[in-house]
Amino acid sequence: MEFWYALIGIAAVIAFFPYIRCFFKRLKCAGKIKRLCQGKGYKIHATHPLWFLGSKHAKKCDLYIETANEVFAIKLFGMPRRLSILVLKENGEYFIRSFIALISYGGGIRLPINGKPKPMPVYDFRYKYKNEWEIKTPRHVLLVNPVSMEFRRQPQHGSEVIVGAGDIVNGMEIDFLPRLLGDLESAL
Repeated sequence: MEFWYALIGIAAVIAFFPYIRCFFKRLKCAGKIKRLCQGKGYKIHATHPLWFLGSKHAKKCDLYIETANEVFAIKLFGMPRRLSILVLKENGEYFIRSFIALISYGGGIRLPINGKPKPMPVYDFRYKYKNEWEIKTPRHVLLVNPVSMEFRRQPQHGSEVIVGAGDIVNGMEIDFLPRLLGDLESAL
């Protein structure tokens, strides 16, 4: 009986490992953002107490970072599995491409498996937005943290295009943590 408990425990750790990884990556992300903002004198305005655990499915913005001239409205979008690709479609949908490895004599191959397309929520970047920020430049940032292997945009006609950090897709600036920290470092 103890063998089965141990086996179930090991299976649970393996199944939940991507989410445990996501939790610790988000804690690290929150620490880096807070440290940079304290050093530069920026103000962080969280929209809920556990903002660093923001879900890609929730439609409300997770936090605002107020600089002297800009307001970064940040929505967190997590990718629990590192070896996957986030594909953003032009029609407002997204899907996650995972891979299965097949190993045979003489080599191996990775087969892509596309997940079911899901509608990208229309995120509210003005949730709890303050009136005094109206004179500042707004930036709508979709912060992908933890990141996937790659981001791609799929036009309606044609092949997929790799999306770099800072590119605008569906009215949002796609960023990952180092790029966001660099933007905040150079903000006026």
